Amino acid sequence: MSSTTPPVSGRTEEEKRALLRELLAAHAARPHVAPASFAQERLWFLDRLEPGSPAYNVSAAWRITGPLEVAALERALSGLARRHEALRTTFAVQQGAPVQVIAPPSDVALPVVDVVEGPAEERLEAARRMAAEEADSPFDLERGPLFRPCLLRLAGDDHVLVLTLHHAVTDGWSQGVMYRELAELYAAALRSEAAALPALPVQYADFAAWQREALRGEALEAQLAWWRERLAGAPPLLALPWDRPRPAAQSFRGAREWVELPAELVQAVRGAARGEGATLFMALMAAWQALLARWSGQEDLVVGTPVAGRGPTETEGLIGFFADTLALRGDLSGDPTFRELLGRFRSVALDAFAHQETPFDRVVEELRPDRTLSYSPIFQVMLSLGPPTPGLALQGAEAQPLVMERWIARFDLTLELVERADGAVDGWLYYATQLFDAATIRRLLDHYRLLLAGMAADPSRRVGEIGLASDEERAALDGWNRTERAHPVRCIHAWFREQAARTPDAAAVSIDGRELSFAELDAWSDRLSRVLRGRGVGVESRVAVCLERGPGLVAALLAILKAGAAYVPLDPGYPPERLAWVLEDCGAALLLTDSSLAAGLDASVPALLADRAAEEIAAAPADALADSADPENAAYVIYTSGSTGRPKGVVVPHRALSNHMAWMLERFPLSADDRVLQKTPFLFDASVWEFWAPLLSGARLVLARPGGEKDPAYLVRALAEEGITVLQVVPTLLRVLADEPGLEDARALRLLFCGGEALPREAVARVLERIHPEIWNLYGPTEACIDATFHRAEGGAGTVPLGAGIDNTRLHVLDGALRPAPVGVPGELYIAGEGLARGYLGRPGLTAERFLPDPFAPAAGGRMYRTGDRVRWNESASVRECVGAFVGGSQEAGHEQQSRPPFTHALTHSRTHALEYLGRIDHQVKVRGYRIELGEIEAALRKHPGVNDAVVIVRSEGAKVL
Repeated sequence: MSSTTPPVSGRTEEEKRALLRELLAAHAARPHVAPASFAQERLWFLDRLEPGSPAYNVSAAWRITGPLEVAALERALSGLARRHEALRTTFAVQQGAPVQVIAPPSDVALPVVDVVEGPAEERLEAARRMAAEEADSPFDLERGPLFRPCLLRLAGDDHVLVLTLHHAVTDGWSQGVMYRELAELYAAALRSEAAALPALPVQYADFAAWQREALRGEALEAQLAWWRERLAGAPPLLALPWDRPRPAAQSFRGAREWVELPAELVQAVRGAARGEGATLFMALMAAWQALLARWSGQEDLVVGTPVAGRGPTETEGLIGFFADTLALRGDLSGDPTFRELLGRFRSVALDAFAHQETPFDRVVEELRPDRTLSYSPIFQVMLSLGPPTPGLALQGAEAQPLVMERWIARFDLTLELVERADGAVDGWLYYATQLFDAATIRRLLDHYRLLLAGMAADPSRRVGEIGLASDEERAALDGWNRTERAHPVRCIHAWFREQAARTPDAAAVSIDGRELSFAELDAWSDRLSRVLRGRGVGVESRVAVCLERGPGLVAALLAILKAGAAYVPLDPGYPPERLAWVLEDCGAALLLTDSSLAAGLDASVPALLADRAAEEIAAAPADALADSADPENAAYVIYTSGSTGRPKGVVVPHRALSNHMAWMLERFPLSADDRVLQKTPFLFDASVWEFWAPLLSGARLVLARPGGEKDPAYLVRALAEEGITVLQVVPTLLRVLADEPGLEDARALRLLFCGGEALPREAVARVLERIHPEIWNLYGPTEACIDATFHRAEGGAGTVPLGAGIDNTRLHVLDGALRPAPVGVPGELYIAGEGLARGYLGRPGLTAERFLPDPFAPAAGGRMYRTGDRVRWNESASVRECVGAFVGGSQEAGHEQQSRPPFTHALTHSRTHALEYLGRIDHQVKVRGYRIELGEIEAALRKHPGVNDAVVIVRSEGAKVL
């Protein structure tokens, strides 16, 4: 054929047919080797990447009851292979590219395997297993055959016919051709006659040659340019909320769920679509994309749909791999109405179908996406709508499909829908079991039906306003926020006084062998509180504290609270500029430090040097000040990173702290036998419960030596030598401790809390292999007083969920319009309840921006904190994970349970739901437990005279950054 022949794209139908006739004229002289089609070339390439993978095996099993002539069936299968060259095709490599090698006609063998032992049901199950094994047997694309029939005999008149082909020689349309012609060939074989089938005008190899010749030149370039423009900048991955982390390589293992759309619903959807000049397919796809957008949070996404890809009508009776795919990009920006969305998608679909002659493989090649074995390029979700697949009708017998429970998931999700004669639409949703649980898929389908119904009922309604939660689901969400529990509301220092009165002689604080009793700590802090009061410190004053970890720091914190003030922690290791800024911003009435640290601090704030004032403090009266603070007063102000470059002070009242400590000490009771290691720097709110949990319960507060929190070897020694029973670490440190020598000696450790970052299950598993504490994942921003959720951690894959809310805490997962997201659907987490901070010190605008009125509050005036964390509810978590050992303790084999008070009211607070963390919606990150606003670093860099602009990124290795 002349190289100047214009390509098929952009030509008239008559010109296309003239090209086909030119090819057919050379058909007789065509050699037995022919070029592979573009689609075949792609499958050949994938087979090279993963030889023997059954991912592209196409198999069907038919149970045939009644008289069956096996010899006639074998002749029919042979006739089918003689008629269709594709069934005799294998592949070779010429000049680095695959070519089709077409074997001469020959008989097809039909192996017959007897399955005759056992009762009928057992034989059927055995046949089902054997059919699945046959379907998963690999093909050799070079040696073949790529058409593999097999017959399983259950009884004289009971058989299972298994037909397995490689996708390189068949597609969905071809299956219908094969069943129809096999029935005619079998009937003719029974009569010992030739089947009256019309001669095939072309073969698949002719189509491949036609395709290669036609799709080239300037017109093809114009088509590719259109696809380049259409898909430019599209997200490479549809990040749905998977139930498990995406693996490095797909296994293609799948399962399926039945979906049924009743005729009334379909009629309503069809009517709504017709009003916009759209088809039923367009409406179903638009709704599917809208649902995926709701679940993923992505307004820009790509979904695939199959097309027949047969080109000339002469190919309609052929068996072969013609099917192609269109990538349909959805635009859900601006929360459109269904009417607007249909208009957008109609335009996209019409344009895409007008350019369907361009093979998808050429589109992928043109776009050159980053290739990975983890997911398919361009799109990972499909939807198709078509007629029912023809059945197999063998003369004199009845054939019914036999389900093999063997499903291939070539994509994350594939929704295959079929239009029925009664107006209903049904089908199957195939899904990758590496990613999704069946419960998640069922919920997705429920949401699809609700979304379709809402769209059809009112096409002028915005898609985002259509509720996806059923009444039952909404009731469950409400129930999960019923965390009310009556705890005494009191100031922390008053609570401590009560404990000190009960156990005055017990050791309250120890460090490096030195001990301080409850009575001694109470008296020391009382004296210091009087000195503070004499320096003008009172209710709602703020006292900045810059001291190294030691008994004096503990006494200082208590004294500040007893004086009615709030403490503002300053880390001695921080840059002087930062410390000076915090001192000025917090408006401290006093700076409490010592002479060794004072030189690096702002001298404009009045200072009390604890070491130089030791005699003054010792001489002060040891009787308690009259309590002037109440639970609404501030207990502490902790500064966190700020997105604008300015750290912000979070003001937390006694009420919030009291609620948290009451919950913690009821859920995780401590006794005089417990020893809590305080190692978290006190400018982080995670340190707060480390200080107060032992001091409010009569346990011992063991202080790590200054800087010891950075030394894993020291920490492991301290756990063993001090008999630590309760420890808190960030997950990064947990990973280090898991491999630290000597960890087995920490036999007393019974409670291990993690927080500050996503907690990887593999780190949990490694620790549990060596010691046997209960490990709990705690989550909560500083603005919600230490912790808002908790979850029992176990080993496995992925990360531990955030869990359920603590007492008197409500958790709202909301979309961009502050509407509740259904179970399984991502949204932003908002926290409400007793644990909320007042807001940000001296920053009413930022407080109003982050602390919003709570529209779901049980009483007027409630607030909720916008966390910026993207989460979803998941109710598939096990009771053991969520509830853990609320009654009793660790029961691992070979581990002797520690003696301690039992957990209480376990049944009342049992949960089978959990929040899952999915990421951030802003630029905040946490690194090794440190909360960092990247904007603060960028703002600091921009102050340098040599920097015009700056962007800060975090490279995360291992666990994802929380």
